Amino acid sequence: MKINLLTIALATWVIPACAWSSSADTRIQEKDVIDQVLADPFFTQSQMTLSLKNYWKYLKEDNTEPKKVHNAWGQGVAVDYQSGYFADVIGVDVVYYGAVKLGASDYFNTRGVLYNNGSGNNKGNAEGYSKFGQRNLKFKYALGDVGLHARWGWQVMKNVGVISTSTRLSPTTYSGWLGAVDYDGLTLRGAYIESSMDRNSPDKKRFQTNTGKYINHIASGDLSWKSKRWDLKYGYGESENYLQRHILQAHVMPAERLKFGAQIYDTHALEEYKAMPAGKRDFDNHARHYTLEAGWRADNWSTKWGLGYTDAKKEHQVGFYPRHMSKNSRGTFSSMAYAGDDYMRDGEVMLANISDYKLTPDFAVGLAGNIGQFNYKGNHVRTGEINAFTRWTPSQMPLKNLTVWTMFGPGWSYKASGKTPVLNDDGRYMRSHTLSSEVIIEYKFKLF
Repeated sequence: MKINLLTIALATWVIPACAWSSSADTRIQEKDVIDQVLADPFFTQSQMTLSLKNYWKYLKEDNTEPKKVHNAWGQGVAVDYQSGYFADVIGVDVVYYGAVKLGASDYFNTRGVLYNNGSGNNKGNAEGYSKFGQRNLKFKYALGDVGLHARWGWQVMKNVGVISTSTRLSPTTYSGWLGAVDYDGLTLRGAYIESSMDRNSPDKKRFQTNTGKYINHIASGDLSWKSKRWDLKYGYGESENYLQRHILQAHVMPAERLKFGAQIYDTHALEEYKAMPAGKRDFDNHARHYTLEAGWRADNWSTKWGLGYTDAKKEHQVGFYPRHMSKNSRGTFSSMAYAGDDYMRDGEVMLANISDYKLTPDFAVGLAGNIGQFNYKGNHVRTGEINAFTRWTPSQMPLKNLTVWTMFGPGWSYKASGKTPVLNDDGRYMRSHTLSSEVIIEYKFKLF
């Protein structure tokens, strides 16, 4: 009997002690697991940045009657979270964008700064916006010297084949897939996108033809090779049954400070494009743009020159090379002819220059100019512009991450119906004038 009582007493003490010990071990193991998870690069290599951008953009022009002022001013904020890669394979990126209206005129929407919440371009429609413009899963994997990368979701696509993005208070973003394979200096990329969010809008939009017909998707890709002296890229893409495009870009650096480049953009009309009325087409069957470039960079100054030519035939009207693959998308186009709707008309020759000089290591001033000419019914039609700019990028704290950009200048063009000049009774084209300006103040800092 004594033995039984002793056994019961020991059991009464030992069993709870063992249970507590087991529970404590479990908690220790759980804590170790949590510590291991939090020590993964997904968390330890995560980072978040905050960007504040103030943007004012202005244009006064009289290309069509009456004279118009296009003016928009807004304050933007961006919170950018980028995770590391869990198990060195998968991660997530999320970026929030917000904008507040500070000022606007009629026709403000052409500046791409503020949201147009309504029809037309009445200044009463101008508003700010709020959106998660980027939210995507990202993947990476290495097979020896070969790197594999992919993203799925809403993301920025900068010069991926024939697709690109444009930025004001926020960038144009796309919903779809982006994949890349790289080996040494060789990279192959492909993208498939089905919708977009414009740089000044929180709305999800589908791609459209010039007549408003929906386009199911845009497929795009490129193959590039980089070395110390050479940079070559071939891009290809299609907006489904609408436009097909080839891009060839080449750059060479024969010396450390000297760089030469050449670009060819070749766009072909597909069935949906050819079926549109002539008034909705920018060109009839194909459009091409050619560019030669040369640049020199010294210690305190730099200069870059560009020469371009466009071939975009259109019967009875002046044809035009369209930069974009559809409505609601942005096309890859890095020629120095990039300036609104100018310098890419059929038969137009364009000469451009941008030069700057550093007055101090942090403060630069410069001039940028374009001039173009094409022939129309016996007229040598000339367009051009010249802009003075300043750029301040302090290198010392606390203003190290501040950028202040200003630009101002006049331009000249012609009275137009679409892209076609309006002629006087004597057959000469009618001149027009422009005045443009922009100010960008941006500050970025890292939250963690």
